[in-house]
Amino acid sequence: MVLKAFARSDCHRAARFLQHYLDGELDIVRASMVAEHLETCRRCGLEAQTYESIKVAISATAPHSDEADEAAVARLRQFADTLAEQDE
Repeated sequence: MVLKAFARSDCHRAARFLQHYLDGELDIVRASMVAEHLETCRRCGLEAQTYESIKVAISATAPHSDEADEAAVARLRQFADTLAEQDE
């Protein structure tokens, strides 16, 4: 696999859709764009792995109710938005 350098704009574009990608909520075009970026950008790939680990940890410790899961996802998305804003 050949790793290539990405402009901040590439990473920022992928970060905007990352949570929706991880939740399976993107259309095929955007999902493909994010997947391709994650395969070739180590930094963003590690960020995605971190989010997945957080989601797993939240799911394992949260009460089993839709309301609790929605609140956890909302907090995770807010955290992701904060990180994306810091990159700008």
